[in-house]
Amino acid sequence: MSEERFWLLVSLKITGEASEAELKELEAILQGDPALGLKYTVLEQNWRSSHKATAPKQDAYNRHLQRLSQHLNQDVLQYESRPAVIEQPEAEEHPVRNIYRRLVWTAGIAASLLVAWFLIGDKVLSFSNSKPLAQNTISTKRGSKSKVQLPDGTQVWLNADSRITYNEEFQGRIREVNLVGEAYFDVVRDEERPFVIHTNVIDIKVLGTAFNVRSYADEKNTETSLVRGSVEVTIRNHPEKKFTLKPNDKLIINNEQAAEAVDVEKTEKTNSQQIVLTWGKINYPSKQDTVATEAMWTRNKLAFDKETFEEIAQKLERWYDIEVIIKDEKIRSTEFSIIIEDESLQQVMEALRVAGKFRYSIDKKTVEVW
Repeated sequence: MSEERFWLLVSLKITGEASEAELKELEAILQGDPALGLKYTVLEQNWRSSHKATAPKQDAYNRHLQRLSQHLNQDVLQYESRPAVIEQPEAEEHPVRNIYRRLVWTAGIAASLLVAWFLIGDKVLSFSNSKPLAQNTISTKRGSKSKVQLPDGTQVWLNADSRITYNEEFQGRIREVNLVGEAYFDVVRDEERPFVIHTNVIDIKVLGTAFNVRSYADEKNTETSLVRGSVEVTIRNHPEKKFTLKPNDKLIINNEQAAEAVDVEKTEKTNSQQIVLTWGKINYPSKQDTVATEAMWTRNKLAFDKETFEEIAQKLERWYDIEVIIKDEKIRSTEFSIIIEDESLQQVMEALRVAGKFRYSIDKKTVEVW
């Protein structure tokens, strides 16, 4: 399916000119590609709000085409009308379609210009006299966590120093959320309206499931850990690359390498490149535990599973709103596996000290380790 065909079907649909076959074709396209579904939804809402029902359908359609042509400054869209059939005085009246339209797409450049008019930086443009959709933002500060319920009933746990943003109405063909930081999602299933989470590195598409996403801009990796259901992960700089996770799967993506759009299929280290992505399994501390290590923070527990002290320090900084200064470089790479429940900073550092055999000092919001 070409993009020219998609936008042709969209124009026919919003102006009421689409045949039944064309409507079915467009519906199939939208169901198969949630990203296009979002663009269509916003475009349709803008069109409906800016064109009153009192105007004749064909006039509104013509004005729409004229606006597009003027904006592009090229006659890439053309249409024509034929006169209505004149009835003979004694002839039996028959309903006729007295106006028809024809869209002519110039190859290549014309199509790309039309798409560019709709899209700037992957954001859908609205018509000039339409109002932008209101945005809701929920955030947590360092040292705090929060649990929220979205309009569709989906529950979200936000870890420290995290933020989610979504449209106020949360309507349309796609339920979309933008995430910065770490969050645990328990998504209400809706097969007609997929749930999509956008981060700086990946997009995650689900129907109904539970999973944890960790995507901080200042960390090396973005992690997706699936508890139940299934999710589809797409690397933003590689939209053609999609990875389906099954229960207990964990996908780790190197942020720097993903941002540079290197080959995501490389799975071995070379002299010049790091591993871009790593497949693993989420960990349960024991057979009796029903909460994975990756999600224990939602139960107010600090859980580290073979993590270096450098990685642990980043989590401690957000968890307790402190700064950790590591003076001994050897300690940075020391790995720890430990679970600490609802403890003070002093108790956490003492537990780590015993396991790692290092020394530390705490001065207000600064921790020094050597």
